[in-house]
Amino acid sequence: MAFNQTQFFEDLEKLTTKVIDKNKKEDFIFDFLTLLDVSKSTITSLKKNDGRFNVAANPEAGEVANKQRIYFKPIDAGQDLAKALSEVVSSPIISQHKIRMVMVTDFNTVLINDTKYDETLDCDFADLYKNYHFLLPLAGLERAREYSEHPADVQASEKMGRLFDHIRKLNEFNTADDLHALNIFLTRLLFCFYAEDTGIFKPDQFHDVIDGTTNIDGSDVDSVLYELFDILNLPESSAERDTKPTHLSAFPYVNGSLFEYPFAIPEFDARTRRILLECARLSWAEINPDIFGSMFQAVIDPEQRGSLGQHYTSVSNIMKVIQPLFLDELHEELDAVRALSYDNRHKNNKAERLDALLKRISQIKVFDPACGSGNFLIIAYKELRKLEIDILKAQRDLLGSNDNLLGLGFDSVVSLDNLYGIEYDDFASQIARLSLWLAEHQMNVLFEQEFGASQPMLPLKDSGHIVYGNSLRVDWNEVCPNNSTDEIYIIGNPPFGGTTNRTDEQAEDMKIVFGKKVLKYLDYVSSWFWKGSQYIANSNAELALVSTNSIAQGEQVAMLFPDIFKLGIHIRFAYQTFPWTNNAKHNAAVHVIIIGLSTQGRKNKTIYKLVNKSWHSEKVENISPYLVSGSNITVEALRKPIQPRTKMIFGNKPTDGGFLYLDESEKSNFEFNEPSSKQYIKQILGAKEFLHSQQRWCLWFEGADLKSLVKYPLIKERLDGVKNLRENSDAESTRDYAKYPHLFRQIAQPKEGNYILVPRVSSERRKYVPMGFFDHTIISSDANQMIPNGTLFDFGILNSLSHNDWMRLVAGRLKSDYRYSGTIIYNTFPFPDATDDQKQHIETLAEEILLARANNAGMTLAELYDPDKMPDDLKQAHSTLDDAVDKLYRPQGFANTEERLAHLLARYEQLIEAEKQSKAKKKAQKKNK
Repeated sequence: MAFNQTQFFEDLEKLTTKVIDKNKKEDFIFDFLTLLDVSKSTITSLKKNDGRFNVAANPEAGEVANKQRIYFKPIDAGQDLAKALSEVVSSPIISQHKIRMVMVTDFNTVLINDTKYDETLDCDFADLYKNYHFLLPLAGLERAREYSEHPADVQASEKMGRLFDHIRKLNEFNTADDLHALNIFLTRLLFCFYAEDTGIFKPDQFHDVIDGTTNIDGSDVDSVLYELFDILNLPESSAERDTKPTHLSAFPYVNGSLFEYPFAIPEFDARTRRILLECARLSWAEINPDIFGSMFQAVIDPEQRGSLGQHYTSVSNIMKVIQPLFLDELHEELDAVRALSYDNRHKNNKAERLDALLKRISQIKVFDPACGSGNFLIIAYKELRKLEIDILKAQRDLLGSNDNLLGLGFDSVVSLDNLYGIEYDDFASQIARLSLWLAEHQMNVLFEQEFGASQPMLPLKDSGHIVYGNSLRVDWNEVCPNNSTDEIYIIGNPPFGGTTNRTDEQAEDMKIVFGKKVLKYLDYVSSWFWKGSQYIANSNAELALVSTNSIAQGEQVAMLFPDIFKLGIHIRFAYQTFPWTNNAKHNAAVHVIIIGLSTQGRKNKTIYKLVNKSWHSEKVENISPYLVSGSNITVEALRKPIQPRTKMIFGNKPTDGGFLYLDESEKSNFEFNEPSSKQYIKQILGAKEFLHSQQRWCLWFEGADLKSLVKYPLIKERLDGVKNLRENSDAESTRDYAKYPHLFRQIAQPKEGNYILVPRVSSERRKYVPMGFFDHTIISSDANQMIPNGTLFDFGILNSLSHNDWMRLVAGRLKSDYRYSGTIIYNTFPFPDATDDQKQHIETLAEEILLARANNAGMTLAELYDPDKMPDDLKQAHSTLDDAVDKLYRPQGFANTEERLAHLLARYEQLIEAEKQSKAKKKAQKKNK
């Protein structure tokens, strides 16, 4: 029988309540094992202390150990639970008998160690049932476990999160000053944990002071930490050090302002002290400082974390930003110098070029204006330090000696002082400073391994210029001065925030950044691109930021990029859309792009694209704002088509509260009880009905007399509902229509002939937006667009890959789905020129698509255009049409989407220019008259 988790939860609550209320301690472990479905015979043998079953060291003291399951040890109140747990866990009995969990309790508090993962549950005995999921492996239900690149990272994140939670429960943090003090405190703890495992402190120095000099109940932990932090801020020469206990004065002077100010330290209890010691016991040397962002995410409030839009980016994704921005060029220069002949080193200036490269990297400034916990800055710093080591190795090889490096002691030319950041969250900014210090220590260790010497870690020096503030309201030049000649690189992953979930503060931020510019459809992240562009204009600075792909699609492109290009800035490199992953506990579920901007003239630009899950690069003359090869032209919404053709219009908008809609049963009721109403009932298609072959009906009264309609009770009831809804609407224009309750709010239905229906939203998975022909008697709702009297030629062009690629390029998105717009897609799409014979050929191929659909009767359009279900004959019909339409644009067609879009953009640009010239000519002619 399957183990019943719900029953276990309920029974465990009853058991703990019984133990507490009736003091039934002696039977607890046996009752607990019963809940785990351990056999009665085994429990009986355990009660008898049969050595074959109970393998505990001290069964006479109430200890029970069941092989491969649990070791239970009861202790008296006041004893050290953590010490008792540690003694049992380290006992050879645990490994010998493959004990999975060790439980130690005084029946006020319970500690349970999962020996497989070395994780400890610490809770009140009364709350044990609330943590039942921790115990499920004892019933054979193994826990799913998430791993990051390093398992130690996950464990550290979880432990720090638990420490934070217990500190918050025990202490009140109500003011901004309180929270700031807590943030400072946690960063100081992180430093101490890391320091004792990486040679900055002596091994276990911090742990042993807490373990050996504080009370088990945690009552004096805060005072000991206060004394310790004070020592860490005293120079070695300070006379005050001599007055301190030796176990404290043995700690080194840290400086760097990390321990400079005496912030309040929270109170501890026994449990919080135990978790503090568990944190200190972790192997912090295995944890990279660039993972502290994930740790930070596990510690702070989830709601705050979501609202800030913070993403703790993986190293591989950070490298996508900094490699093409500056690292690749620096490495290429080093490789070029290395390749020079040693024999002619004086003639080819090999030594001078190495010196020049070293000097160059010493002057590079890296600036992240939304730095979070500092991941981008940390990785940039570490990569520059690695490059420095490679340059020094090349110098060593050239000179055949280490003297130039180590004779008087080497001080790295890559300084944290050249790193700059702005961060909106106080804790994140503190973590960023700390992480940079620890990254510096890491690189010093790496240097020592290579050259045998290193600069000392302590006392700490600078930690970069990390400013706590709102990046969009801070003058970036005050944070990272740009004198126009300095080599500055702006990098980062700013908050994404779409237009629909923008806070009032973010809206005000954007007003400050953009001024009077139209902001309605611009994403929040665009603020960093615009402010960054103004910062790098007319200077040697460059920029590369991560963004949601929305700023390179739809109407946002024309709102943002023309002004950027006017500043003399171009797109130097770009990563086309790819799924975003990071080292955070919950990856951000978005698709992103990376855009690199520069004022520097470069012959070739680079586009990076995913092909079969592998990255490839392409050199192009220019990158368009749609991140394909092409000019800087942006596609702006047009009120009428760019070429003579039938206009596309919205479908009919009811604004009726559903009173004018009928389902099948309502339609039958009308026709039975009011037969005369049949003439007013029409089939109506929304996008859902169209794509999924569903039937829906509406009351269509256009041309009818309202007075004659209210004679019918069923109709009157419906019209009264519409009238009431409109009269109470917040929109004045809708209230005006209350006197016409029988009419749709907006009517655009053709009065004769056919029309082409285009759904306004279509799945991103589809290669083609499904479209259809319908008679004017079938009503289209405003969930669709319509082309009245659209031709088969129009239908063929719109169903081609050329049009659908254009749609994907310029369409806006509803979540990830395509949002089809007549003004931005249809009106801007450059139709090909075609002779009558060519038009007829396209019409024939368009009919083949309709025939292929008919041949697969029974499948909905949603199924027909599902890439996993699309029938072969429909695929072939579309493919043949695609090829024919491509060849209308140019005889050889197109090899790929990039070629097709480059051609379409160029043609669009020609048509726009021709339109401008035509208007200018007409204006001149009018003026001459």
